[in-house]
Amino acid sequence: MGIPTVLITVVPENSRQAGPPRAIAPKHFKLGNSLGGPHQKDLQRKVLLDALKRWETREEPGHIWEIEYPEYDSGNWQPIDLHEE
Repeated sequence: MGIPTVLITVVPENSRQAGPPRAIAPKHFKLGNSLGGPHQKDLQRKVLLDALKRWETREEPGHIWEIEYPEYDSGNWQPIDLHEE
C-alpha cells in the first residue's frame, strides 16, 4: 500500500504520458504558478481544496481534471513549448 498523492500540473499533455493516479490541471496557469499567482491566497486555497477533492474521488488512474479558475489572470498566457531551444 502506497501513499496517496495528487499531481497539480500546468502541462497536462506531458503529465498524461506518465499516467498519474490522480491529477488536476488548472487551465492556462503559467509554469511556477501551479496554485495561482503571487498573493492570490484565496485562489491558492481553492486549487488545494480541488486537489483534495480529486484525492477523495475514486476514478480510473490517468484521468486529469482540467479546471478553469476565472480569477487567475491568464491574459498573457501562451502554450508551453517544452521543445523550445
